[in-house]
Amino acid sequence: MSISRFFTTVFSIKRSVWGTDEDDNSFSEESEVGSFSGHRQQASAELVQNLGLTYTKAFTVWCPVGTDVVEGDTIEAEDGKYSVRAVQLNGNGLNRHKQIVAELDLVETE
Repeated sequence: MSISRFFTTVFSIKRSVWGTDEDDNSFSEESEVGSFSGHRQQASAELVQNLGLTYTKAFTVWCPVGTDVVEGDTIEAEDGKYSVRAVQLNGNGLNRHKQIVAELDLVETE
């Protein structure tokens, strides 16, 4: 049985890219670079401590090995936006996948 059966949440991937305006001034903006289906769960306390993250905001996301996601990207799902803090390839065995460690970006509402 494959781990991919858990990949039921759709995420979009956004990355900072450089652009230039009409006066040839450089600027950075977030651009969508793709999407993937993955599985999100609360990160373990040990992982959170090792990375120096906040436990209530840290999640691991499992996704296919070929997913184009890197540290510093933003991933977004229906329930929120996450900042990618680490990406690890678990490339051995039957359940090959990438493991993303991400922090939920909290948005204040009035």
